[in-house]
Amino acid sequence: MRKAFFICLVLLGLALAHAEYRSSTPAAGASVKAAPQTVVINFSEAVEVRLSTFKVYPLGAPPEAWGSSTRLRRLAQPLVRQVLLLRGDAARRVDAGVTTTARTSKTVTLALKPGLRPGAYVVMWKNLGVDGHTETDFFVFVYKP
Repeated sequence: MRKAFFICLVLLGLALAHAEYRSSTPAAGASVKAAPQTVVINFSEAVEVRLSTFKVYPLGAPPEAWGSSTRLRRLAQPLVRQVLLLRGDAARRVDAGVTTTARTSKTVTLALKPGLRPGAYVVMWKNLGVDGHTETDFFVFVYKP
């Protein structure tokens, strides 16, 4: 009986495991004074880097919204739904792609294109965890020199 209970707990843990957002640089909701050259995302578990999608887009939020992370998240949701799985959108993005070279990693780094303008930016992803589960999420940061 104990063995069956233990097996159920292990299987439940595996079923609930996802590669979820843990932290990032810039941090979610942060306002940075210097233009970042990269975005680094840390996940709770390793992701299949090349089988996942990562993008950074300008949000186009008005400056009066830059101080409210709740408002910025609300403004970003429709953009994420519209562009996350869009192909051929490199010209609209501010990232230059993933620079992480490992096949699987808990940390993913995206290079940003030079000349980042002041404003709000949405970092978005749909990752495939090594456990086979997908996770879609995003965060917003503000570059305000």
